[in-house]
Amino acid sequence: MRVIRIGAGEDERRWDDYVGARTATVADLPGWRRVLEEAYGLRTWTLAAVEGDRLVGGLGLCESRHHVFGRTLTTAPFFCNAGGLYFDDAAARDALLAEAKAVADRLGSDSLLVRTMEPRLEGFLLDGRYRTAVIDLSGGAEAVWNRVLRAKTRNQVRKGMNEGFSVETGPGQLGAFFDVFHEHMRDLGSPAHSRRFYESIARNLGDRSEFYVVRDGRDLVAGALLFWVNGTAMNLHTVALHEYNPRCPNYLLYWKMIEASCARGCTRFDLGRSEADGPNLAFKEHWGARPLPLCYNYYLPKGGDLPYVDPRNPRYRLPIEIWRRLPVAFTKRLGPSLVAGLP
Repeated sequence: MRVIRIGAGEDERRWDDYVGARTATVADLPGWRRVLEEAYGLRTWTLAAVEGDRLVGGLGLCESRHHVFGRTLTTAPFFCNAGGLYFDDAAARDALLAEAKAVADRLGSDSLLVRTMEPRLEGFLLDGRYRTAVIDLSGGAEAVWNRVLRAKTRNQVRKGMNEGFSVETGPGQLGAFFDVFHEHMRDLGSPAHSRRFYESIARNLGDRSEFYVVRDGRDLVAGALLFWVNGTAMNLHTVALHEYNPRCPNYLLYWKMIEASCARGCTRFDLGRSEADGPNLAFKEHWGARPLPLCYNYYLPKGGDLPYVDPRNPRYRLPIEIWRRLPVAFTKRLGPSLVAGLP
C-alpha cells in the first residue's frame, strides 16, 4: 500500500468519487476546497491510500499559517463537525495518519487535527469537549412536528409564525445574510468570515447551499446558511439578533429549514457542534435532536497543551469585550483576517 498526494485531473476525480459517496459534510466536497483557496488562499493536502490501482482511503487536510493561531493542519476546517478521514480497513487508516503526521512534521506545524465521530485515534491526543446534535427527519416534516418536537418547541415556532416575520431564501439573500450574521457575531464578540467567503460558497457549491434571512418588515432579524449533502442537512450558521429573541424568529427559521430539508428528501438534520453540557446543546435537544460525540484527535509535533480555540477560553475574555464595542463596519474589515487562521 502507498499514500499519494492527489493533484488535479483523473486522480482528483477518483478521490472525490471515493469520498463523495461516503461523506455527510460539505467540508469533504471539492467545492469546499475551492472556497478555502479562493477566499483565504489556504493550501489543501489531499491524501489517498492506494492498493494496486484501487483507492482504499482518503484524508483531506487544510494548511493554515496564522499570526495568532499558529501553523495548523486540520480536517473539516472552520469548525465543521467532522470529516476528512475515510478508509476501507485499518491498514489504509494507519497509512494515511502516518503520512499526515509526516506532513505536519515537514511543515513545522504546531498541530494536526483530525475531526471524527469515531472513538479516539491511536497515537493522538483526544479533545472530547464537543457534541453535535442530529434530528431524525426520516418520517418527513409532519412526523418531525408531531413526534419529534417537544410541545414547548412547537409553541415557540407558532409564536414566530404569528409575529408577522417573512422568511426569504436563495442566492439573492447572500448580502442580507452577511449583514445580519456580522452584526450578531460582533455582538457576541467574535470575528466572522468575509463576504468573499460566502460568495465563493454560492459559486462553488451551487444548489447544495442555501442562504436564509428573516425580516420584520424591512428590518433584518435573523439569518442562516444551510447545506445539503447525501441526505444530510448541515446547519453551518444560524443567528438571530438578540433584541428579537422574545419573538422567536430563530424558532421560525429552524422550522423552515427543517421543512425544506424534508422536501429535499433528507433524513438527518445536523444542528452543528456545541460544547457538551452547554446551553447551546440544551437548546438543540429541545428540537428532539440526539447528541453525538465528536472526537477531535490532535497530534502536537512540538508538544504542549491541547489548543482551545473557543470563546469560552478565559484568555479570549478581554478581546471579546473589546470586539463587542467596535463598529460593525470595522469588524467586517478586520474579522476575516482573524478567521482565516481558525482550525
